[in-house]
Amino acid sequence: MDRLSRYLTAQFFVQALTIFLAGGALIWLMQLLRLFDLVSSQGQNILTLMGQSALTTPSYARSILYVCLAIGLVRGLRALQSSRELHTIHAAQRTPALWTSIAVFTVIGMLAVGAVAHWIEPHARRVSAEWSADIAADVVGRALVPGQFTELQDGLVFSIGGRRADGTLVEFFFDDTTSDTRRTYFADTARVYEDASGYQLILNDGAIQYESAEQQGLSQIAFGQYHISLASLIDSSRPDAGIDQLDTPALLDALARDAIAHPGRALAAVHSRLADGLRAVAFCFLAASLAGFPHGRRGGFRAPMELVILVIAFAEQAVSAFSGGGANHYIAPSAILAFAVALFAYRMRYASPPAFPRRARA
Repeated sequence: MDRLSRYLTAQFFVQALTIFLAGGALIWLMQLLRLFDLVSSQGQNILTLMGQSALTTPSYARSILYVCLAIGLVRGLRALQSSRELHTIHAAQRTPALWTSIAVFTVIGMLAVGAVAHWIEPHARRVSAEWSADIAADVVGRALVPGQFTELQDGLVFSIGGRRADGTLVEFFFDDTTSDTRRTYFADTARVYEDASGYQLILNDGAIQYESAEQQGLSQIAFGQYHISLASLIDSSRPDAGIDQLDTPALLDALARDAIAHPGRALAAVHSRLADGLRAVAFCFLAASLAGFPHGRRGGFRAPMELVILVIAFAEQAVSAFSGGGANHYIAPSAILAFAVALFAYRMRYASPPAFPRRARA
């Protein structure tokens, strides 16, 4: 890369990082507000609230990163247009430096999107799940208020009659509606302890009632002692949690060993992550095709390029959401990439001023 290519690449990254950091900060604040009631009701402090919201941010940041890259590229090219640097680059036939900088920016952006989708987000989900299990153990063991019902997660409701001095829970009640079969646990006493596999809930002298949509009435099983893993309870409220917490190499290895309970969901997750890299390439190519050529227009109404990118991104997400999943995740990004390539080829041939000026005839 020559000096001009490095200068242009730096300009594009400054714009993209500014937009992404602003968007990430807004997402983090939204997560703070969303989790405030849940975390405060569980008796946790502000550090737990901030940490939990930070761990859930990568899942949303993954959805906007490729859009931020495209908008940053558009803003960088528009700044060059406003300062007439873009005109000078094309007129001086320095367009190879421009396309090189855009290609480097796109490749690095694609790698960044892939890193978030394949590694950062799954690890953040796993750490968040482990932390949620710790919070659940704290809530069950310490923060439950006798005589009140507390919802630990969606579909998980606890209640106790009292708490002894040694931490033993008395008149324990637990209702689990996270699956098709509703399970209700009753126990005279219960305790929470930690072993090598995580936090465990031990119920003594109680019963389990089962109720499913297919059968009428209840089935009850009495027990002297029953063990429940709190981590499995947290995961049961999110059917795809185990898949989402595995990075792509681990997920592919589990699929090869046939160690995934739902291989269809696992393959869909892999396709969704790979499609994010394709989206980054498609939208950066689209941004270059829309704003990479100078023009001399001064007046008249023109839709902002940033708004055009956003509208196309929303449309692409809608198509991908209703495409059926799996390999269909590639349909919308591939269509956008094909359109961007066709538009780029057209503008390379008919751009005014031309991208590569023809020699004047004698």
